[in-house]
Amino acid sequence: METATDEIRTQIVNGTWPVGSRIPPESALSETLGVSRASVREAVRSLVHSGLLEPRQGDGTFVISDDDSAVALRRRLERAELSHVTQVRQGLDVVAARQAAKHRTDAQLAGIEAALARRRTALATHDSEAFTAADAEFHVLVAEASDNPVLADIYRSLSAALREELRRAACLDTATAAPA
Repeated sequence: METATDEIRTQIVNGTWPVGSRIPPESALSETLGVSRASVREAVRSLVHSGLLEPRQGDGTFVISDDDSAVALRRRLERAELSHVTQVRQGLDVVAARQAAKHRTDAQLAGIEAALARRRTALATHDSEAFTAADAEFHVLVAEASDNPVLADIYRSLSAALREELRRAACLDTATAAPA
């Protein structure tokens, strides 16, 4: 079973089956991997439990994440108090902004400014979904501009949790109430 689990995980991580795609049916995986259907079933069950795959009744099994550590981090953040998540994010924001100011390219700066423009538009139209998406995108773009791949990976991994944190914190309400 470990071999089947490792092989399926490798296919997910290397992009053979990107996030959002359906993995092949059990019979096809069994043939491709050279293992029994029971081994494939157990491997898929393991990857569902780890948060990489999601079975959908009558539709197949879909890739929902390509990073086990991001899933673990997201689960941890979901259990955390909002104030603790906010403190961590604020600390990382300082490091990311400082490094991005030193290392960003003109193209990266343009992307950051575009995300901020989308954020302002969403704020003006009271579109909380668009605001949350633009704000999360802004943070990821700043981290990517930091020229620190570890920091960028952390922010990309945090993206889903960051969006949830922004929703939980009612950032649109806070931003709307803040003086311009």
